[in-house]
Amino acid sequence: MVSRTRLRPGRKHRPAVLTLVDELRLLRWRDLEARGMPRSELRLMLGLGFLREVAPSVWCRASAQFHATSVAAKRVPGGVLCLKTALWLHGLGDEPDKVWMAIDEKARKPRWEQPPLQVVRFSGRARSEGIEHRAVYGFPVPVYSVAKTVADLFKYRNKLGYPIAVRALNNALLAGLCSQEELLRFVDICRVRKAVAPYLEVLRMRRGNDLARAEQARVAREAQRAADLAAPLYAPIPGTEGMEFG
Repeated sequence: MVSRTRLRPGRKHRPAVLTLVDELRLLRWRDLEARGMPRSELRLMLGLGFLREVAPSVWCRASAQFHATSVAAKRVPGGVLCLKTALWLHGLGDEPDKVWMAIDEKARKPRWEQPPLQVVRFSGRARSEGIEHRAVYGFPVPVYSVAKTVADLFKYRNKLGYPIAVRALNNALLAGLCSQEELLRFVDICRVRKAVAPYLEVLRMRRGNDLARAEQARVAREAQRAADLAAPLYAPIPGTEGMEFG
């Protein structure tokens, strides 16, 4: 006798919404609508305890954990983490109490309270250049590079203060996290060369040798990273080069 619990031919063994959440990690309504999936399936998985809501209209696996930056990046697809949040992600500052995010000057400002968000508006090259992607607890988020973040801090010096910008400048260069050339490129994009120049000149005069060593270490790291990427996945066993295995 055939068991009644056996799945019928053609019946899905796994709810599509669970497959989607495993792929995207975080779900919104638009993710379901883009794939023509019914909202009823999401509600069913929520009711059965497979999914949970991490923020209004954002869902994940019940056992998954996410940082506020990941949720903010999901809720604002065109946003880029910047200023204090970018500084924290690069290991140059403490975690702020709000997620700092840059959006386009014409974009609609998000109006929600979870996670707490501090929005700034960038335009032109100051918004589009210097974007990297970092993993925060396994979830990729867009964030401005170290050099771009330092330039942004000087651009917002009247709001955030000079100390945080100057400290970021010193720490970034002395740790070899960016080059002076890269920094000056973004300083020009953000139009803050006059504000940065005096502090950069003092750093060169007082810590010139340290800057040179940091730059050498940075170049060596970049060269090693490039070599690692170019290396074959499987290296031949010494002594077996040219041998064929059937």
